[in-house]
Amino acid sequence: MNGFAQSSAGTSTASFSAEEARILSDLVGQLADLIERRGAPGADPALDRLLPAGYRDSEQDAAEFRRFTESDLADAKVRNARAVLLDLSRPARNRKQVVELDGEGLGAWLRTLTDLRLTLGARLAVERDGTMPSDADPMTVAIYEWLGFLQETLVESTS
Repeated sequence: MNGFAQSSAGTSTASFSAEEARILSDLVGQLADLIERRGAPGADPALDRLLPAGYRDSEQDAAEFRRFTESDLADAKVRNARAVLLDLSRPARNRKQVVELDGEGLGAWLRTLTDLRLTLGARLAVERDGTMPSDADPMTVAIYEWLGFLQETLVESTS
């Protein structure tokens, strides 16, 4: 398992195994579907983290805020996810899925990795201090931590 690193050309580069690329593609596809099929506010804790209420103390203000912002925010999140899927669908090199990012691609990946962690964090019931319930699914925890590793190495690769 490798993360991102800065290439000699100054791009952020990662090389994923076929299995890693498949898992990441599946997660990103599920994220885009979740956002596109979103239901009423409060129905899904993951969507509440992805598309938070602008106001916690006033349902009316929160609804008004949501009316003006939710559609654009959701569309941007789906666009970012689709950009990541496009990067992951490029032909493999030596049985590795190589991703090279700069500019817009880098931003799309950072935002999508953040959204994936927010979604899994909601599913795992991660607390603000990072603690998880003791009965959390170990595979989901491992994926959550892997996404954090990718996010961290992507940020580090830009400096």
